Amino acid sequence: MTDLQAMDKLAQGANDRGVEPGLLRRTEAALAQLLRAAANSLLAILRKCLWWSARPLKPASVCIYRIGNVGDTACAVPAMYAIRRAYPEAHLTLVTSAGAGGLVGARELLAGAQWIDEMLVYPLERISTFSGRLSLLRELRARRFDAWIELPVVAAPFRSLLRNMLVARAAGARWGFGWRLDSVSFAAQAQSETLAFPTEVERLVGLLARAGIAAGEINFAIPRSDDDRRTVDGLLNGAARAARSLVALAPGAKAAPNRWPSERFIEVGGRLAGRGLAVLVIGGDADRSLCEEIASALGGGALNLAGRTSLAQSCELLSRCALLVCNDSGVQHLAAAVGTPCVSLFSRRDFRGKWRPYGAQHVVIDKWVECHTCFLNQCPVGNRCINLIEVDEVVAAAERVLASTGASSLSAA
Repeated sequence: MTDLQAMDKLAQGANDRGVEPGLLRRTEAALAQLLRAAANSLLAILRKCLWWSARPLKPASVCIYRIGNVGDTACAVPAMYAIRRAYPEAHLTLVTSAGAGGLVGARELLAGAQWIDEMLVYPLERISTFSGRLSLLRELRARRFDAWIELPVVAAPFRSLLRNMLVARAAGARWGFGWRLDSVSFAAQAQSETLAFPTEVERLVGLLARAGIAAGEINFAIPRSDDDRRTVDGLLNGAARAARSLVALAPGAKAAPNRWPSERFIEVGGRLAGRGLAVLVIGGDADRSLCEEIASALGGGALNLAGRTSLAQSCELLSRCALLVCNDSGVQHLAAAVGTPCVSLFSRRDFRGKWRPYGAQHVVIDKWVECHTCFLNQCPVGNRCINLIEVDEVVAAAERVLASTGASSLSAA
């Protein structure tokens, strides 16, 4: 176990309370696993009924189906790249949707990726009508896919997996794989207290292994260009050009229960700036005002770059940082993709561990509450779980990570 892993374990605690789950909890979790196994057996039987043949070794055309936003896409990139390595000569098409039109996802993150031959991106509105669904199906059939591999989102319910399998067959795919249920909502608290969940990167790589597609070395093949590097040079413009003296704060998150209070980010940023580190405040367009509030409170010691970078430029920016302090959001997965360590602050609304950033260099801090694993987007008790995280423990974790990289001794330009 590395020092950072040990710190993470200390931050989280074995079961937060130091109490082993009781017999009832363990029984509930076992029943949930049985339900999941039964559902996956049904999916596997149906898949065999639809596709009797073995996985093609040299398909001419391969479809990867993966939907989601920035974090969903970033976590799927190693699995996607493994598919490309398995089929180096195939025409590889990524079929994806970020949801409603205007949301950011694979189109923006993987723009310019040479290992993807084609992206078919559809907004949710397109499949809201029968004619729209039929039009998309015709487009898919026209590509005559020899292999269709779905990388399902982590919370995909059984009915969605079943529907997607039937769509792949209707689209004319000659072989299909990937429809696997990875979570059930039954006994959610018992599962969180009893079971260990893989990260999203590990889950998807493990899914491919079931089809005989080995990931090998994890590769986040997210493209960055010389123009992206020059743009980041211009944005920093003297604000600590020494890469290891930069620390980023990312206070945004889609779900309200995942947002640590802005005043605590301000305090953390102030204390890190007081140690001679240059602080960047980053986020998307939706985070501009929040990031401006934090940067303004920090004064001349912080630079607000929210909404000013593309996703590729954000990756380039993060690659120059010694540390990212963030909520549970897509940006932590971009940091993990470029090897930047995170101190990630998590609520307890979801299954524990599923969305932690990939790699042993990160520290995740969360707190046990009685109402954990609620899956709520609005908390009725004032975001209690994430608000239990104290500034002192975040700063202490940040300092230990920085000390392990040697960055804490560097001063801002």
